Amino acid sequence: MTSEQAQVVPKNLAEPLWGSIGFLLSKAADQVESQFATALGPHGITPREYGILTTIARRGPQSQQQIGSQIGIDRTTMVNLVDSLEESGLVERVRDAKDRRRYALTLSPAAEKLVHKTLPVVDAETHDQYLAPLTAAERDTLVDLIRRLVAHNADNAAR
Repeated sequence: MTSEQAQVVPKNLAEPLWGSIGFLLSKAADQVESQFATALGPHGITPREYGILTTIARRGPQSQQQIGSQIGIDRTTMVNLVDSLEESGLVERVRDAKDRRRYALTLSPAAEKLVHKTLPVVDAETHDQYLAPLTAAERDTLVDLIRRLVAHNADNAAR
């Protein structure tokens, strides 16, 4: 894509919006989430459920509150998501070995297979589809910049 192509404002978009970082990031997030949700749909999960399953797979059993805090999902929403994952047979609530009053979320064998074999492929395909107009170097730069923005603003929000 040339810089000239990047400057062409879509006909259905007011020109001031084309320069609004808030609008553009929101629009990009909506687009990629929609594509990701469509790709995950046949596997019976949503993008947020993907986040929960992946967090458990990478960091081990944890409480709902810990997982929600790590991926930015409020308590009420976490309860609904975990209930759905439990009903689907993908997570199990087990007593926390360190604190018997708490429950930790663990992956079921079906979720283990899903997280380690299927979901990485779905994630990569969605990534490739959305970022198709960019070169490999541009993709790497974009991901790096977004990570930096998310980390910076997460640090500022914690203060």
